[in-house]
Amino acid sequence: MKKETELWFDLAEEDFENMHIMAKSKRLRGTVIFAQQSVEKILKAYIAEFTSTIPPKTHFIEKLVQVTGLDLNEINNPSVESLSTAYSWARYADIAQVHFKKFDDIKPLLVMAETVYLWVKTKLIKL
Repeated sequence: MKKETELWFDLAEEDFENMHIMAKSKRLRGTVIFAQQSVEKILKAYIAEFTSTIPPKTHFIEKLVQVTGLDLNEINNPSVESLSTAYSWARYADIAQVHFKKFDDIKPLLVMAETVYLWVKTKLIKL
């Protein structure tokens, strides 16, 4: 694994763990933020490892997936755009309060983030 890949990968692992810590303590905004960040960083690790491109400075998961060339159909084509949207909502407390009132509001995002994260991680750790 390249050094840059390792840096992104380690950050992704930390954010993935933080997502679970936040979820366990029912901190909805934090869960959403770390869910998105873990997916963003694991995708950037993949980009660093397998493409000749510097990982783009973007928070849009859908754009990062495009750069990777990965086919989300392998995991039933989750709507990663909703993770990007939720991340933007989570950064603003007033907007987050409208969208994330209870854990059930974010559970689909958490499941999607776990699915995408673990799928990309599997591709990386085959190295």
